[in-house]
Amino acid sequence: MHWIASAALVGLLAACSARPSSAPAPSDPLIASAVTQVSPDSIRNYIEELVAFHTRHTLSTQTDPEKGIGAAVNYLVNRCETWAGKAAGVRPVPTVEVLHHPAGEKGGRFDRIISAPEVLVTIPGTKGEREILLSAHIDTRVADVMDSTAFAPGANDDGSGLACLLEVVRILSEIPLEQTVKCMFVSGEEQGLNGSTFFAAKAKEEQWPILAMINNDMIGNAEASGTGLIEDHKVRIFSESRSGEDSDPRQLARYIKETAEAYVPDQEVVLIYRNDRYRRSGDHTPFLRQGFTAVRMSEYCENYDRTHQDVRTENGIDFGDLITGVDIPSLTRNVRINLASVMNLAQAPDRPANARIANANELENHTVIAWDPVRLADGSFDTEVSYQILLRETDQPVWTILGSVPANPSLMTQSFHCPLSKDNYFFAVRAVSPAGNPSLPAIAR
Repeated sequence: MHWIASAALVGLLAACSARPSSAPAPSDPLIASAVTQVSPDSIRNYIEELVAFHTRHTLSTQTDPEKGIGAAVNYLVNRCETWAGKAAGVRPVPTVEVLHHPAGEKGGRFDRIISAPEVLVTIPGTKGEREILLSAHIDTRVADVMDSTAFAPGANDDGSGLACLLEVVRILSEIPLEQTVKCMFVSGEEQGLNGSTFFAAKAKEEQWPILAMINNDMIGNAEASGTGLIEDHKVRIFSESRSGEDSDPRQLARYIKETAEAYVPDQEVVLIYRNDRYRRSGDHTPFLRQGFTAVRMSEYCENYDRTHQDVRTENGIDFGDLITGVDIPSLTRNVRINLASVMNLAQAPDRPANARIANANELENHTVIAWDPVRLADGSFDTEVSYQILLRETDQPVWTILGSVPANPSLMTQSFHCPLSKDNYFFAVRAVSPAGNPSLPAIAR
């Protein structure tokens, strides 16, 4: 058992009540180094090359080598295969697949049945017990969602997300991580989340061990249409909850925010407790429907003059999704947040099981948090981890670290006592690697 010293109680209460005044220092040098490798020039180059395909509409040509979604898919594959080739001998080699499936059988936003292309890049982990997924959508559109030939550049929607995934693949292809990272470049988003629905069903059927899924859709704009508000140092994380504030998507959103504060402190992650924006939906939603932990990253300000618009100029206003509407520095910071979050999760231990308030039935003013220790794949206890106890006031969105407990391989159950009432706080426990990578929290029920 571990107790908080009563002499530290006053300081603890002050820390619990105070808002964070500064970002935590980055603890994993591998992540800190990787974040610096994210290149604004590379990101701009990806988007310029994607825009050059004229349109990436789901119903556009798949045979023209220079235009349409087929040319865009070939571009993504060639880029990723080049980086995967450089990984030979360094780690399990990344794989690049193009998957096809029939789309349009039910009509809707399809005027015919097509063989829809999806690109899946798998960066295997050295352990590979869990998977972290990133997604962005290939396809673009103009005002008429059925127009598959008009110039639909899609620089931000979703060239920004594609650029994020490409940069993550480039960097992670040469960095061995413990857990597997999968990057899904999906089609059919504008036709009704078609590609992500295919992937989510496939993941469910094949029982992918998904720890987290982050959808990146429109993460590069900084100025709001109509109001002119500019927020280039903020990004939103949308997280749904059907089981209260401590659902797994909410825990993932908080995790991304905390990781950003440590490794990308000049970009604020704003937690939005909704699945998505009004009259919109994203590629994380089919994964949520299949029971996976999924969130959406999206720019803080949207520009409706650019999204789903024909390219034109009217009354001095530029319409259409051109690269002139992408804030490259802000987008670069958002890519860094993705990279840091994926790496933090991929290097973290599994989260503790059976976290609970052990004295929930007792009328006492202290709280006992108990949990089952993390086990390795062979069933033995992980003796290298430590545990952090977290608490949160019931009306606050983020966790505070209450204390730390070393692993004790002689105990089937570990516990932590603190002189704070279980009536006034939420509590959780997480495992932390020697390099400081925390698992997702396990809520003490």
